[in-house]
Amino acid sequence: MTIDELKQFCDAEFKNIERIMDELFSVYRPEKTEYTVAEQAAIGALIMNIYSGVENILKQMLVYDKLDVHDSPEWHEKVLIKSGEIGILPPDLFQLLSKYLSFRNYFIYAYIFNIKWEDMKGLVDAIRDVLAKLRHEVDDYLQTI
Repeated sequence: MTIDELKQFCDAEFKNIERIMDELFSVYRPEKTEYTVAEQAAIGALIMNIYSGVENILKQMLVYDKLDVHDSPEWHEKVLIKSGEIGILPPDLFQLLSKYLSFRNYFIYAYIFNIKWEDMKGLVDAIRDVLAKLRHEVDDYLQTI
């Protein structure tokens, strides 16, 4: 993969994330205080889908840098940690994305009615800022390679 192909890949993934964001904010409304279990499930799945896009970007950047991110039970954590170690993610963004990874891991195995709405709401409310920071950091990093 060339640097131009990596940039195209990242751009395409950010576009996919934007499509999912549009879907997320068609269901989620900040002024709405109650959601059905089905709506909460949709919101949770969309949050998880957005985080999967983030992982796709970070993983491909690490592969480009020839860093080991082979599939293993802990590869999700490994991608995030290595992205912080090599400077793609500053510590504050690493911490924010860690919350989305934790949610992803919990969402997969939990019943939706056991997930606290406040936890999901906080992630949704922050997601635009988190993704804007990520885009900025990815673009900056891509300029250095």
